[in-house]
Amino acid sequence: MTISGPWVLHFSWGCTDDYGRVGLVFTPDGTFSGGGFSGDWRQQDGTLLLRFADGPAQYGGTVTGSAGAGAMSSFDGSPGGCWYLVRQGAAGGADTADSSAGQPADAAGRKPDAAGRSPGELDAVGTSSGELDAAGNRIPGAEEGRS
Repeated sequence: MTISGPWVLHFSWGCTDDYGRVGLVFTPDGTFSGGGFSGDWRQQDGTLLLRFADGPAQYGGTVTGSAGAGAMSSFDGSPGGCWYLVRQGAAGGADTADSSAGQPADAAGRKPDAAGRSPGELDAVGTSSGELDAAGNRIPGAEEGRS
């Protein structure tokens, strides 16, 4: 069984009791997107690997049926973390609201700026909080001169 379709990824940098979450849609071509993120996935013999195009995070673990779990790292010396994945519509998988609240980084491993905003996060009127480079990292000074 592949993970194609809508899922909710719950993640905790540092493996605390506080989990952020993001709804992701996995496509049969090996890509995923959702919540402003995108990346590639591979699955073989129940082992799942996720690589975010938007940041340094990589996830590895196992998936059985409508649930999966594993560990993740940003490979930058920061503490790694724990994650679990639930197929949307399965028990515990209905809430797809994207949230990194309480996490030191977003699902892709990007750390918030000094104002506490994640790269690419939209403000209340839908404006991006800063420009990102091709790897999804905030470009220093990109917010200067904006009103």
